[in-house]
Amino acid sequence: MHKLSKEKFEEEYTLWIKSAAKDVAFALNQLKPEEVKSIITRNEQYLEKPESVYGTQGLDAVSKLAPPNILLLSTEAVVFSQSIFAPMPGVFDYALAMNRRYYLGSWYSIITFNTEYLEEASETMIKYALFHELLQKEIYEENMRSGIRKFSHEEKRKISKDTLHKAIESSGITPNELALENELMLKISRHSPLIPKPFAETALYWYMELNIEDFKQYAESSKNDKEETIGKKLNSDFKGWLDFSTKTYKMLLAGLKKELNYMDYGYA
Repeated sequence: MHKLSKEKFEEEYTLWIKSAAKDVAFALNQLKPEEVKSIITRNEQYLEKPESVYGTQGLDAVSKLAPPNILLLSTEAVVFSQSIFAPMPGVFDYALAMNRRYYLGSWYSIITFNTEYLEEASETMIKYALFHELLQKEIYEENMRSGIRKFSHEEKRKISKDTLHKAIESSGITPNELALENELMLKISRHSPLIPKPFAETALYWYMELNIEDFKQYAESSKNDKEETIGKKLNSDFKGWLDFSTKTYKMLLAGLKKELNYMDYGYA
């Protein structure tokens, strides 16, 4: 049953990626040819070297706000996924920040930020984005400790909304700043390389594996045998998705090139 479920997911996600390529290409076609070529070049680089999605540049604005046990990373990319608020094929959720907790012999809590967002957002906006990720992190980690169950779209929407409200209160961000933050997110999403969420997670995994020795100060041991067992299983399960997420990202990139006008953008 689990195998059939996985196969069904892969089938549906593959269809969605092919549809998403058309929507992303349509948006790219609104940009200048040199901008499109730059974005596609970066997308190709990410496919060739997934670990190149992430780095440690431009983190000064957020590092002074984050807890010391959080590994902060940055990326020029914007992560996208099918919207949990309007689950229709052509509607995306864009993420300029993403938090994950990976087990790689020890636990690593990681939050990634878009570099342009860190450059242009006010300190209050950055605080708001960071708090939102930290609040979601607490909920998903508690779920993991209590046995790991998959949240429904409705539950994910509620988690996102509840943590957004708490992040607004904790950061002190004003309604005007929230509007500006949303405008900034949309602006960055329009001219940045977009990568699907599963590939963003895969690229992060490879980045961590390759640079693990540099981040030993962020390593946290399992609290008990149960958490250690869960960590090993999560790592094993996640490795089972690496090839699929890379394959579908390659499919997205091929779809983008096919949808774009090659002659106009210099693709022969």
